[in-house]
Amino acid sequence: MKKLRFVTLIVSLVFVSVFTFIGVANAQSVKAGENVGVSAGETVDSMMFVAGNNINIAGTVNGDLYCAGQNVNISGTVNGDVFCAGQTININGNVTGSVRLVGQTVNIVGTVSRSATIGSQNLTINSDAVIGRDLLGGSSNITLNGKVSRDITSGSQVLLINGSVGRDVNGYIDNINIGSTGNVSGSVNYTSKNDLSIASGGVIGGTAVRTEPKSDRIDIRPETMISIIVGSLIFVYIAAIVFALTLALLFPKVLENSVAGVMKSPGKAVLTGLVALIVMPVLIIALMVTVVGMPVAAFVLLAWLLILMISGPAAGYLLGKLILRKSKQPVLIMLVGASILLVAMAIPFIGLIAFWGASMFGTGAILMQSTKLFARK
Repeated sequence: MKKLRFVTLIVSLVFVSVFTFIGVANAQSVKAGENVGVSAGETVDSMMFVAGNNINIAGTVNGDLYCAGQNVNISGTVNGDVFCAGQTININGNVTGSVRLVGQTVNIVGTVSRSATIGSQNLTINSDAVIGRDLLGGSSNITLNGKVSRDITSGSQVLLINGSVGRDVNGYIDNINIGSTGNVSGSVNYTSKNDLSIASGGVIGGTAVRTEPKSDRIDIRPETMISIIVGSLIFVYIAAIVFALTLALLFPKVLENSVAGVMKSPGKAVLTGLVALIVMPVLIIALMVTVVGMPVAAFVLLAWLLILMISGPAAGYLLGKLILRKSKQPVLIMLVGASILLVAMAIPFIGLIAFWGASMFGTGAILMQSTKLFARK
C-alpha cells in the first residue's frame, strides 16, 4: 500500500517536473458557467481558464488564456497566448502572443502578434486582421482578406487570397484562388489536381509550382505533413480537455468522491481496474458467441465503452488532486491533471505507461464509485 502511494506520488512529481506545467497551479483566475468572461474595463493579471456555453473576453488578460465553450468571443486584449476550442470563435481584439484554435467557424478580425495554428471547417481572416508571423493548420475553406506577415502552411480544400502573404504559401490545397487584391510576396508550392487561379490584379512575387498527386497516393510536402500533425494533435488535445472539463462542471461531486475512494484504497482501485480490463473484453466476446447473449453483449459493450471514455478524465482528475490538494475548484483540478496526462501520453514509451496507468486507476475509480452508488439504492 505504502509502496503504491509512493510510486503514485513519484510519477506525479515526474510529470510535473518534466512538463513544467505546475505553473498552472498558480493561476488565480478560473471561471465556469453558462455565460462567463471578462467584462470591458476589467483586468486579469494572471493566466486564465474559462469554460462555459458563451465566453466573452472584452477586458484585458495579462497572461495566457485557455477556454472551451460553444461561442467564444475575444474583443479585448490578451497579453499572452490563446488556446481555445468552440463551435464559433471570434478574435476581434488583440493577442500579443500566438493563437491555437479549434472550431467549426473561426473568424479573425483583430491582431495576432505572433503565429496562428488553427483547425476548423471555415476560417476567415478579415481585411483589418493581421497575423504577425505564420498561419499553420488545416481548414476546409480559408478566406484571407487581411495580412499574414510570413508563411501560410495548410491543408485545405479552398484557399482564397484577397489579402497579402509576406513570404510563401505551402500545402496540399485542392483549389487556390488569388483574388484581384491578393498578393503573395514569395512562392506558391502546392499539391493538387487543379491549377492555381489568379484574377486580374493578383500578384505572386515568386514562382507557382504545382505537384500532381500520384495515383491514389497523396504526395504531401514535409511542411504540410507537419501542419496536419500539429493541427491534429491540437484538435485531439483541446477536444479531450473540453470533454474532461465538461465532466468536471457537470459531475464535480461524483469525481471528488471517486478520487477520495482511490486515495483511500489505491491498491483496490488498481486491482479493480486491472481485473476489469482483462475480464470485460473476454466477457463481451463470450456473450457475443451465443444467440441469447448477443443483446446483453451489445448493452455491456456500450457500458464498457462509456467507462473507458470516462476513465481518462477520472485519472486526470486524480492526478490534478494529487498536485492541487488544497484546491476546491474542480475545473482547475481537472485542467491541470488532464493536461499533464495528455502531454505524457504523447511521449513515446512514457505515453504507454501513462495510458495503462490512467486506464487502471480511472476504470477502478469509476467501478468503485458505481458500486457505492448502487449499494446506497
